[in-house]
Amino acid sequence: MKCQMTRAIAGALMAAVAGSSVAQTGQNTTSNFQYDQMGNLTQRTDPLGNVTNFSYDALYRIKQSIQPVPAAGVARPTTNLTYDGIDQLSTVADPRSLTTTYTNDGLGNQPGLASPDTGATARTFDLAGNMLTSIDARGKVSTYTYDALNRVTSISYGGGTPTTLEYDGGPSGAPNAIGRLTKMTDESGQTTYAYDQAGRLLSKVQTITHALGTVNRTVSYAYDSNGRLASLTYPSGNRIDYAYGTDGRVNKLTLHPSDSNGGTDTATSIVLLDQVLYAPFGGVQSWAWGNSSEAAPNMYARTFDLDGRLVSYPLGSVMRTVTYDAASRIAALNHTGTANAASYNQTFTYDGLSRLLTYTGSTGTQSFAYDATGNRTQLKIGASTYSNTIAATSNRLASTSGPVPAKSNAFDAAGNLTGDGTVSYTYSERGRMKTSVYGGVTTSYLYNGIGQRTSKTGTTTPTGAAAYVYDEQGRLLGQYDASGAVLQETVFLGDQPVGVLKQVASGTPAVVTTSVGYIYSDHINTPRMIMAAASNSVVWSWLDADPFGMAQPVENASGTVFTYNARFPGQLYDKETNLHYNYFRDYDPQTGRYVQSDPIGLRGGINTFGYVLGNPLKYSDQYGLAPGDHFYTAEAAARDAIHYINPRSIAENREYGGWIYKDRNRGPGYTYDEPTRFGPAGGHMPSKPMIAPVYGAYHTHAAYDPDYDNENFSPEDKDMGDRLGWPTYLGTPSGAIKRYMPDPQRARRGRVGRIVNKDLNNCE
Repeated sequence: MKCQMTRAIAGALMAAVAGSSVAQTGQNTTSNFQYDQMGNLTQRTDPLGNVTNFSYDALYRIKQSIQPVPAAGVARPTTNLTYDGIDQLSTVADPRSLTTTYTNDGLGNQPGLASPDTGATARTFDLAGNMLTSIDARGKVSTYTYDALNRVTSISYGGGTPTTLEYDGGPSGAPNAIGRLTKMTDESGQTTYAYDQAGRLLSKVQTITHALGTVNRTVSYAYDSNGRLASLTYPSGNRIDYAYGTDGRVNKLTLHPSDSNGGTDTATSIVLLDQVLYAPFGGVQSWAWGNSSEAAPNMYARTFDLDGRLVSYPLGSVMRTVTYDAASRIAALNHTGTANAASYNQTFTYDGLSRLLTYTGSTGTQSFAYDATGNRTQLKIGASTYSNTIAATSNRLASTSGPVPAKSNAFDAAGNLTGDGTVSYTYSERGRMKTSVYGGVTTSYLYNGIGQRTSKTGTTTPTGAAAYVYDEQGRLLGQYDASGAVLQETVFLGDQPVGVLKQVASGTPAVVTTSVGYIYSDHINTPRMIMAAASNSVVWSWLDADPFGMAQPVENASGTVFTYNARFPGQLYDKETNLHYNYFRDYDPQTGRYVQSDPIGLRGGINTFGYVLGNPLKYSDQYGLAPGDHFYTAEAAARDAIHYINPRSIAENREYGGWIYKDRNRGPGYTYDEPTRFGPAGGHMPSKPMIAPVYGAYHTHAAYDPDYDNENFSPEDKDMGDRLGWPTYLGTPSGAIKRYMPDPQRARRGRVGRIVNKDLNNCE
């Protein structure tokens, strides 16, 4: 499972404001750093003069972070940390002096957690470091079982349907299945996986069982002779073909639409994108839309400055220009290209912690105030002022005075919102939203074993969908009604949504045709406009939305209703609650925060309810998790690196590796470099980063190989650790994460331990 979030989220607890600008003239773009005699960063001053300070204990562990002054006359937020006798983090006191306490054992396990936001969590472990039980603050028990390779085989929750995971094709076996997940059974139904001889996924079949019946949905993959993805077939039968340029990157997307029988019309080809070009540093720069012609060209082109920041991009017939301040924060969005384009212009200001302070746009002016931990305490819309009350003993939002409807919130012991005075919620044994009730209407939700919401049903079907299907990167491919008929499917180029496919049936017998919409997204891949390919007319627009996403899109821009429920990356609008489902939890655009605490705890930031550090112009959070890429410890960075790359390593059956190093640019702590892909016979670690001292290495062992003990460190792995003199971390085919601590007195005889492959709170 990929408990990995959008890596663009900046910093966790002590990340200072990063970035500088060299393309904006007349600005101070210099950041200044100060260090103690041991090379520890003690002060950072950003280009705007905002100062962050750090102090250390006698063992050079960060013990205090003092952030910049948020505003004149406001105290600097301070975070304090302590450690136990075995060098494990023991307490974290946030700027409101709310303390999270960790209980650690001598084997690197964490049997106890006491959080002001989620209450007390207790865990037990076996001798291999596998978590056996977890009891949350509600008293709900999750029990885990493992096979001989330490792979999770079942998770039971004390009530409801357990999750079971089957590997290697089960008792009867299956082609190319050794070492791979082949079946998952959970509360939403069953998912089966099939692989080719190279261990690449060929098909995923989801059987989704909900209150309205059972739906079978299949996603299929094909590969070219170089092992690259050649085609992706959606559950509707729509197939996307990928063509590649000489540089090995995608340069064309072609649609073969579905036919009336649910298959693929291979005789029909519709070009979606062509002539895809990339900027020198790798980002997509331009393409030709499929309806482009010599007589009527329709090009998509965006530009970047010398810092690699996006400074202009099209939104339909409107061109948006982005202006940054000296700290690389977006100061203005200006628009040209149509008679009323300037009406969409927006300006922004920030406080000393780079949290959004004011917004001025076509819908008026909004301003925001925050407490020391980043909880919004006030929202002003025009002349109206609304206050937020934060609980005294946690960061839970107790109430709001508006906008309508004002909220009076109630939470369960684990920090899940159970009611706001208008909508009430219940949660399953595993801690996921189970039902919502509004106006006497109940909507029910089901999730698969890896935490994806796969079903939504009720007496009416809010926002249409009853079933959801995702790709292996966690992107939502499609939404389907109770009968399995497609409502809409989304096409991606990387993480950028570029097309929406809808089906229309007409005539007797019914003939199904696929309509294509071109998606124009912004600098963080939020969809802002959809244009019909057939007419080049705008059918959907979210162009002038407020920064936190409270405003609804225009769904009848062409005079006909066009529904598209995607919002910020990873989010899906739920009409029945006015929340945005955000993969592992739910986001409230009215309050600009989540309604559940972060499943990964403080790894996601000092405020476990906060959304993207209060800066939705710069960051997004695709999975509702947000550790970013800046960590307290080298081990935390290694764990995140392996979470990030190990699923891909297993799927490709290729090893990956990289380095853990001090992240001096953004405050004391650690980060990791981008994983390097090794050859079929293994490979060598990349060159060490020149920018900071190395504090460890991480690598993976690809897919399971019965002829190679790749669940454990090899002698060569241990040799590298011995030479390095720092811990090395291994991601295994079963998903385990192991650590080798070298012993300077004994070659290859260092201590091997298993790292808890769960995050601080219960990440699914």
